[in-house]
Amino acid sequence: MVMTSRLPLRRLHRSALVGFAATMIDLAALAFGVEILHLDPRAVTPVALGIGVLVQFFGNKVLAFQDRSAAWARQAMLFLAVEAAGYTANIALFALLSTVAPVRIPYALLRVVIGSAVYFGICLPLWSKIFRARGDEGEEAHA
Repeated sequence: MVMTSRLPLRRLHRSALVGFAATMIDLAALAFGVEILHLDPRAVTPVALGIGVLVQFFGNKVLAFQDRSAAWARQAMLFLAVEAAGYTANIALFALLSTVAPVRIPYALLRVVIGSAVYFGICLPLWSKIFRARGDEGEEAHA
């Protein structure tokens, strides 16, 4: 059983949209660093991911989970702990797969595949334990 299957469908959709927006911003920063500044993708990846993390936190708290609690600092710390795991997984998997893959995979495609696996497999299930979602009971009944 996939852990995300326990999340209400609407919240999963909202979080996926936030994730999509964060990924597009992340990839834009990555492409800017690689294509415009001519930097190595492995050097730009940490910065681009950091920008995406900011979008993820605010988007998931406010939009996906609709958490209106005042626990910003506590949630930010817990979110950062989850993101540290996701960030480490993204960096390690990108470094590994970009060097050992039997065929050259375009860096953006590789990042999307790795990012999606980390997002749905690690981050989203743990975020559901950090944020207090508004209307869980009614939403699950309608999901």
